[in-house]
Amino acid sequence: MELMTSWEKKGWKEGISEGKREGIKKGLQKAAKSMQEKGVDEEFIFEVTGLSREELEEIKK
Repeated sequence: MELMTSWEKKGWKEGISEGKREGIKKGLQKAAKSMQEKGVDEEFIFEVTGLSREELEEIKK
């Protein structure tokens, strides 16, 4: 069994963190899209999800 070097561990941890951030963002986008489809006010969506206007516009497409 081979041990990871410190830079491999750091890279692995960074990859896990990045994956979590992307997963959270995708979840927020999914929630925002659902809220849009139900006619929820955009200002409320911005406040709740923290997404920008540009991100919300991308979701509409």
